[in-house]
Amino acid sequence: MIVSLQVFETVFAFTIVVLFCLVLRKFSIIKEEDGNVFAKLLTHAVLPAVIFLQLSATPIKGNQFLLVLSIFVAGVLSMLLAWLAGRLLGLSKAKTGALMLTSSFGSSALLGYPFIAFTFPNNPEAIADAVLLSEIGVGLPMFILGPAIAIFFGDKTEIFNMKKTFFLSYFRSPVFISVLLGISVSFLPVNRGNSFISPFFEALHMINGALTILACLILSLTLKFKALKGIVPLFIISALIQMWFQPFVAHTQATLYHLSIIQTQVLVLISAMPSAVLGPVFASRYNCAPETTSALVIANIVLSIAMIPAVFYFMG
Repeated sequence: MIVSLQVFETVFAFTIVVLFCLVLRKFSIIKEEDGNVFAKLLTHAVLPAVIFLQLSATPIKGNQFLLVLSIFVAGVLSMLLAWLAGRLLGLSKAKTGALMLTSSFGSSALLGYPFIAFTFPNNPEAIADAVLLSEIGVGLPMFILGPAIAIFFGDKTEIFNMKKTFFLSYFRSPVFISVLLGISVSFLPVNRGNSFISPFFEALHMINGALTILACLILSLTLKFKALKGIVPLFIISALIQMWFQPFVAHTQATLYHLSIIQTQVLVLISAMPSAVLGPVFASRYNCAPETTSALVIANIVLSIAMIPAVFYFMG
């Protein structure tokens, strides 16, 4: 009950910050074109620092790989269910691809980290679990399967550039490099209380504080409520698969693998995140109904304000 209350408070607080950022956008204090700058700051500076800070604090344990397996299986099954729904509804090939992109792997980096950090304060293991889930269980499959789906269901004219453009770029990204460095440092006997080392980790903690506000700024500049018109059926299906079916599959696996309570809670929260913002990027790149994909992502994000605490509560 206490954690459920923390989840609700986190969602409510996050919503207040997003609304505040929307007010800033309304008065042109921040503008849509600023979104690229905030996104680069988040992906190239803040996220790598947060990932290194959290992973370097706690060595990886064997059962954490079961966490990664759980969310990967849940994401793939959700993707297959979205494909089946698209076939049953008689959707066009491109819209089926859009539904698959927005009903599988969620926005674990943009929204997941702040939620876990505020729901489980001063719990480095919970944050480390979230990082592994996000980067290995969600990020890596999304960078591999996302472009493949967008190409197969969209315009195939640039199929040979898929690996070069997205797959390999992930392994060269600051995020992936910080995962490797964080895991490596976690096994070294580093004394964080050392006078020379302590300021470095304190600086990382300061950078960590910018994560939530940057996520809220990016989200407020992305939201376009006019785009939600005309996609209600697809939106309902996408939301049910993304934020109900996927957490249910993840929770079922957690029970089978006898994961700890905290690990199960982190797994359910991360798997209940709304659609990943990378979906529209891939859809736009390969002409896989990009407008529909973007609208579904926005709709899922808006609905997640109510869905995340509801899912967490009903999952027990």
